[in-house]
Order: sequence, then structure tokens, then C-alpha cells
Amino acid sequence: MNFNEEWNASIHSDSEQIKRQKSAITAKLTPVSIDPVLCSGNFKGSRSSAYSTTLNSCTCVDFSRRGLPCKHIYRLAYELNQFDLGCPVCSATSVVLTKKEAMELITRVLTEDEQKTFGNFCYACKNDNSGQMLFDSVFADKLLSNNLAQEVTDTAVLLSYLYMKDIRNFLPPNTKAPRTKTELIQLVAPFVSASDIPLGNQKCLTLHSSIAHLGHSLHREICRLYPSENKIDDFWI
Repeated sequence: MNFNEEWNASIHSDSEQIKRQKSAITAKLTPVSIDPVLCSGNFKGSRSSAYSTTLNSCTCVDFSRRGLPCKHIYRLAYELNQFDLGCPVCSATSVVLTKKEAMELITRVLTEDEQKTFGNFCYACKNDNSGQMLFDSVFADKLLSNNLAQEVTDTAVLLSYLYMKDIRNFLPPNTKAPRTKTELIQLVAPFVSASDIPLGNQKCLTLHSSIAHLGHSLHREICRLYPSENKIDDFWI
């Protein structure tokens, strides 16, 4: 779906549309989740409501009344790199979801098996993001695009997933390697960029900041959804 093909470019200069474009740049219009494949997104509405948005429709009142791009559609188009809002856009970096909001998002965007895997992930991360997990890139990107996870950038953590022989490749020339992996990581970590650490077709993730405080609560909720699953990978209890 292409935003410019859905709407005549002339409508965007209308004064009423410009108002909506200005509203779209605010932090509170940060999408709860985005599906780049389907070109759709979800936005937090007033009170407990949520809006489902595509590039040519939205469940908000404004769109139902006018049938023209609302602020949610404009923000979605911006997030998908299909529309320039003409000024800096604010993103909510401190949005915090309730357990109910988080579970609604999880059950909406993840399959049953993915939810079970995500339950493991929540348990590992605890309630303070003190844990993390490796996921294949496809599933990792799904979690990232839906604001359920964020990438780990701590080089010491990332290096811990490598074999010692691979960590030694980061040692400066003529530097003697320490005997233990912990000492080796401490020596190498300050001089390595996260993007240079090879994890193959995997990404290291921790819970998104919006739900990081809910790790164990979400794990318990997912366990209740699938009570027949007694244990998975030592985290499912």
C-alpha cells in the first residue's frame, strides 16, 4: 500500500489537514505497534480505547466523520517513510503500558506459539530488564516493530554469547589474552562496537521500556492463557 497513491496530494495543503499533520508530530502520537508488511499500526486512544490504522483508514472518530487522513494516518505514513511531516517528530520514550494494554498487544500481534516463547522471554528479563535472549532475526524484527522488545547494545553482554576464540579477534595487536572469558570480555568490551559483534542470523533483545516493569506479570498471564504448558526451557513454570 502506498500513501501517495491512496490520497490526492492536493488535500495535504488544506488548512484542516495541516492541523492534523501538526498533531501527528507529538510524542503522544507515537504508535503502540506497526506492521511494516501490512502498512498498518495501532495507536493508543483516549481512556482505554485503541485505534487500528492503515494508510487509507482509521477507527478513530475523526476519520469516520471526515473520510480524510487523520493524525493517526499521517503519523503512520511518516513512520513508514511515506510522508514528510515537515518538522521534527517527537517519539514517546517513556510510554508505560499497563498489564492489560500489554496483553492486548501481545495477543493481537503474536501467534500462540510466539506468545509462549515471549512468556519465556518475559520471565528471563524479570521486572528490571536484567536478562535478555537471542532470537532469530525474523521473530526479533516482529518484536521490535511492535515495541515488545528492544535491542541490547551492551557490548559486554553481546560478547558473552561468543566463543573465547572469537572474542580474541577483537584484541589489539600484541596483546596477551587473559585466561578467563570474563577477564577477556572486560578487556575487549570498551573498544568494541555492538554492530561489530557477530551473532549470525540472530539478535539479542530485552523487553521494550514500555513493558520492562511487567516481565513476571506478563509471564504469569501467558501461563494462564496456556495452562496445559507446564514447562518450557526451564522458564515456563
